[in-house]
Amino acid sequence: MKRVIVNADDFGWSEAVTNGILQGHRSGVLTSTTLMANLPGAEAALAAARREAPGLGIGLHLNLTEGRPLLPAARLGALVNEQGEFRRSVTAVFRAASWSAAARAAVAAEWEAQAAWAAEHGLRPTHFDSHKHVHLYPALLPVAIEVARRRGVKAMRTTAEIGVAGLAALLPAEWTSKDRLRQWVQEQVARRWGRAAQKAARAAGIVTTDWFFGIRATGAVTAEMLERVLAAAPEGTGEIMVHPGLAEAPGGRPTRLGASRPKELAAIVDGRVRAAGGVTWITFKEL
Repeated sequence: MKRVIVNADDFGWSEAVTNGILQGHRSGVLTSTTLMANLPGAEAALAAARREAPGLGIGLHLNLTEGRPLLPAARLGALVNEQGEFRRSVTAVFRAASWSAAARAAVAAEWEAQAAWAAEHGLRPTHFDSHKHVHLYPALLPVAIEVARRRGVKAMRTTAEIGVAGLAALLPAEWTSKDRLRQWVQEQVARRWGRAAQKAARAAGIVTTDWFFGIRATGAVTAEMLERVLAAAPEGTGEIMVHPGLAEAPGGRPTRLGASRPKELAAIVDGRVRAAGGVTWITFKEL
């Protein structure tokens, strides 16, 4: 039997994203999401989930690159810019974490603050993952594991991405060769980090899925792709990462996923996917 979690990242990103995620749960195969606790929409997202989607699993989307931190900017050093916001650069995060024990301590403190915010608002996260997968970076993985253990979070995303035959042909025709190369490189790195994280997390008593899908197809998930992933997936437990949402109002928070979110929402509510045989849809809580 294949036990599958379909997790939407970025809960609380905006009203459009939050509402799209809730729709994906009510009308489709979405079982889980992860909350960006430091963003202004986090509290409203939690309240909406309690009203509209009591069965939705909610984890914490640890964040170091979007919005303002929960801690005072002065405590975060190179992780923030002159305006006191996170630098929108994964490279800057990785460089700081690699070179500086103080930066790693700042990351730990901010992630603790994000987990504390969740607890203060009545959320016991089903699991941890992170924006841009920064918790899997080798210098930060021990930090994420330690915060999870201190906070009693029992599961964590690890990106042991499976290969899917013919996937390249299902990616958007408008993607350039540069787009395709970028996603392929990210997939390769995430797979390597994900396998290492799977081993480290399990050794620390934190559960993970057996397989994962979503890096190479970020922003490009379709119903046909999901059907193929479910057919190709091995037995055991896996996670499919998606980024659904409704159309954003003009002037919203910038993201390359703005146009693709409604398309991914359409994929997870498609009847062909909901009718997939041999699949039990679960949340991280069931791990």
